[in-house]
Amino acid sequence: MRSLTLLFRPLILAVALMLCVIPRLAQAQAQTQDQKLYLELWAEAEAFRSLASKNFLAALKNSSTPEANLTFAELGELLWLDQDNADDWSIFFRHSLVNFVATGSEVEFVYFQHPWADITLLTLWSRTPKDNRLRIVDTGILLNSVIRGAKVPFQIGRGWMQEKASAPVAIGQVNAKTTSQIVAAGMGQIPNPLASLNVEQAEAMVAGAALQWMEHQTSLLPLFVDETGVAHAMRIAWNRLLLAARKGQLADVLPPNTPIKELNAVDSALWASLEPVAYVEDGKNAVSIFASSHNPNIYATLAISDDNNKVKITHFDFYRFSDFLDKDAK
Repeated sequence: MRSLTLLFRPLILAVALMLCVIPRLAQAQAQTQDQKLYLELWAEAEAFRSLASKNFLAALKNSSTPEANLTFAELGELLWLDQDNADDWSIFFRHSLVNFVATGSEVEFVYFQHPWADITLLTLWSRTPKDNRLRIVDTGILLNSVIRGAKVPFQIGRGWMQEKASAPVAIGQVNAKTTSQIVAAGMGQIPNPLASLNVEQAEAMVAGAALQWMEHQTSLLPLFVDETGVAHAMRIAWNRLLLAARKGQLADVLPPNTPIKELNAVDSALWASLEPVAYVEDGKNAVSIFASSHNPNIYATLAISDDNNKVKITHFDFYRFSDFLDKDAK
């Protein structure tokens, strides 16, 4: 393995390139993005994310360069502590959101935000001489808290867990802020939050990202291990909810104020794509959040209480990250 200093040079290079792009953008920040380039970049990035969520190695073959592949491999070792980390990358991409500003420069920056672990994969895309297609040429990992303006020393922990709002609202609001900061910096409207990072701080971000990913994954374990208590009650409630959804009997299991008509109209494929991404317990109460692996913009929240071993669903609804972006824009 290359030394950490060599490994983190790509990230520092990415930051330096971004700083070169920003002054030119600042002169035209009121202008809209080139729509043709925007659509091309979005299509390439989303195709990569979608394929990577199922077969990471195939996605690299289709959308990445050999140099970037090497960085992915070494970055994966640091993040997942595993040399064979293709499956880990697939898990990451299943619930990542694509964000970028199409600049028209030689290098485009695409961010794959993972709101649940509160980390972001930064990828650099450039056209290859062979076919003029946009492909990944470099990559690095970021703490979303740093994107949002956190200073050294970096505090480790998922930012949305520190908010006073309910879990589904907090995750939406915090992700909206991360997204807005990326776009504003890309358009030259605010100073680049990565501008002052040095190699040691970039290394610290990767270490912090690894810890936050571990925290994210560990928090889900109660939903998968065979144990009693509130987590067991949550599994019962979720299975009961899925069965009711298949039978069109949601009104029998959900609270009276739930929008049953709208939920009954949800496509069965969306229900089937929901996977656990967050779990929080508070005494006899618990909240689970399930995100769609087909459309990471959509997530559902199930809240329960477990009084005297009687499981009661207290809340269920669907949310979209894009709705919080709309509110943030207003």
